[in-house]
Amino acid sequence: RAPGRPGGRAAAQDGADAWYRRKLARRIVALLACVALWLLLSYAAISTAAGQVLDTLLMEATMRATGRLVSFTSVVTGVVSVPAMVVAGVVVALVAVARKRPTLAGRALGMVIGANVTTQLLKDMISRPDLGMTTGISNSLPSGHSTVAVTLSLALVAIAPQWLRAPSAWIGWAWTSLMGVSVMMAGWHRPADVVVAVLIAGAWALALSPIERRARHGKRVSKVMLWAVLAAGALAFSLTLVGLWGFSMSAGAPGSGYGFNDFLSVRPWRSLVLGMGACAWIVAVVGAVVREVDLLADDSRSA
Repeated sequence: RAPGRPGGRAAAQDGADAWYRRKLARRIVALLACVALWLLLSYAAISTAAGQVLDTLLMEATMRATGRLVSFTSVVTGVVSVPAMVVAGVVVALVAVARKRPTLAGRALGMVIGANVTTQLLKDMISRPDLGMTTGISNSLPSGHSTVAVTLSLALVAIAPQWLRAPSAWIGWAWTSLMGVSVMMAGWHRPADVVVAVLIAGAWALALSPIERRARHGKRVSKVMLWAVLAAGALAFSLTLVGLWGFSMSAGAPGSGYGFNDFLSVRPWRSLVLGMGACAWIVAVVGAVVREVDLLADDSRSA
């Protein structure tokens, strides 16, 4: 029947309802996945010997491989400050208001505030037990700098008009990944600190970002992002596996660097391989989270 007839309108409404149910189910699954991975990774990285070893080894390898870039990391991490957060928050609110979407501004600011408060509370509540495997045992999970970067990026994705949403997703992915890698290069945070921060922000964004059915520019770009995320994940897994080949839990030597200086010095190539693997893990997780939030607003049947 023609869309203008009652039967056509009913069919269109049924299609819209089915589309919304699919989007809602995807949102819920992604949200639960973020929370589950956040809890599991936090436990593994803090409370298990293997987790502490792998997490610290990846950070120390990254530091050794990028030692000449310390000044660059200082510039990147220096961008995150209270005044910068206030300015970014105002920009987010103004963009939403300019689009005549004040409720959307509230949602965006809510995800920024909620995720950052969650991060600070967890950092104060979590204690890192000394399992005798590494030095530098104080807890640093989750990463506050990474939380700020990813929440502002996700907020911009949520409020962006249709023509700017895909570019915002890519820029946010690059910016957050750069911040996550920088705090690891500087020795401020282990990889798990960054990944957990991204998952916390992702959970808040998935909970508060609206589901909208609207035409999108750059649908093919979203497909490219999916393949880029999968490629980064595969690269991260492969590099980590190669770098850990022949590794033993007894390789740690508390008092020597962060515990693995001697192990990494024997075969210097391990630092580069493991460092690249750690960076690839961060890029993959950030990309996956940004993409899920981005896809809450489109008119396609599938991602």
